[in-house]
Amino acid sequence: MKGKQTRREFLRNLGLAGAGVLVCGALGGTEALAKEKKKKKLKKKIKIGHIAIFSGPFGTYGELQKRGSKLAEEEINAAGGIMGSPVEIVYADSKGKPAEATKQARRLVESEGVDFLIGIDSSGVVLGVSEVMPELNKLLFVTHAATHKLTEEKVYKKGNKHVFRLAANVYQDGIMAAIVASRLPAKRWACVHPDYAYGYDSWDLFKKTLKKLRPDVEFVGEAWAKIGTTDFKPFISSILDKKPDGIHTVEWGVDLFTFVRQSIEMGLFDQVKYDGGYAWINPMGYSIDAMEALAKEYPEGAWVSGRYVWSYPPTPLNAHFVKAHYKKWKHFPAYSGTTSYTAVYLIKQLVEATETLDVDTHIKFLEDLTFYSPLGRVHLRKEDHQAVYEVPFGQVKRDSKFPIPVLENLVAVPAEMYYRRPPFDEVPPYTGYPPFTKV
Repeated sequence: MKGKQTRREFLRNLGLAGAGVLVCGALGGTEALAKEKKKKKLKKKIKIGHIAIFSGPFGTYGELQKRGSKLAEEEINAAGGIMGSPVEIVYADSKGKPAEATKQARRLVESEGVDFLIGIDSSGVVLGVSEVMPELNKLLFVTHAATHKLTEEKVYKKGNKHVFRLAANVYQDGIMAAIVASRLPAKRWACVHPDYAYGYDSWDLFKKTLKKLRPDVEFVGEAWAKIGTTDFKPFISSILDKKPDGIHTVEWGVDLFTFVRQSIEMGLFDQVKYDGGYAWINPMGYSIDAMEALAKEYPEGAWVSGRYVWSYPPTPLNAHFVKAHYKKWKHFPAYSGTTSYTAVYLIKQLVEATETLDVDTHIKFLEDLTFYSPLGRVHLRKEDHQAVYEVPFGQVKRDSKFPIPVLENLVAVPAEMYYRRPPFDEVPPYTGYPPFTKV
């Protein structure tokens, strides 16, 4: 067949080296596509706007994203760009504020002339930016912000088709975390969470899921800390008074560093110790910035995860990406860097497959698409535009061969078993979910 590729041909052509490469040229995907019949340029440059937090105490998170998108930009341009057009990424600072992020989205589209938007760090910010995407008529690929309200309400219920999320959302932080907690001996659970939507959503899903799996558990205490809290001791003290034997926390960034250090000092980890580790569930604990900051401090045996961990999945594609990222940046990749890398490559393959910049064509092509990236096998659901892929939990373990702690006793559940499904009225895990897969 001549002309544009069908979806089936697209996936078949990308089934390279046994890995089904879509978003990374590591195993020959970019090189193979470059050898195809040369296609007419769509424009002089393909421009991508990348919005993230680049200033203030959480500015590191913008840099973590940028490492991934910049690496993809350089690799793609070195291999000939997108249909012969170079990629240019324009970065913008959201400052962690919805109004500022929305302002930057407008500027990037209306003044910079970007063709796509990627990024967004905060749940509150992404809900604000999503509102203007239909008006701007550009696609936004969310690479960090986790609230399920984006995909369940904005996309599924209200029909906002201009937003796709490539990052795992609070299903990982609440539901998968509860599946892990259900296998631990703890019965009295408490939380210390950030005092905004992400914290409340994660705790709500955690409680509902854990109660379904373990009717014998109690939820004995809650503490809600404002972003930027420097003294967690009053919160820790209030939780210690409740005598929990399990802790769930989605603190992140500099707040997490402070919370962990003060929890060690005040004995909160000792409170939740069991024979085999700590009943301490921290879904954001394996963020690269956390592991670097707390490399010698985070207690071994605590259960942590991320929205991607660099050692998983154990595929040649992921191994190549980790190697390339470490070579360039001298850091292991963060989950938001990996999703940003994925976003840029996905845009490349999307444009080359459809041979157009038409948004409606792109939406139709992306809906119900399955592809492979360093994240593993990813399915973009048609109903809510949520990327579905599994991420394991594991226990913190220091290893002299690595500059940061590794994860041992990795366990995973197929993502389809714990990602909420439209119409989102049932609490996962769904009937018949399998036992943990030992990785």
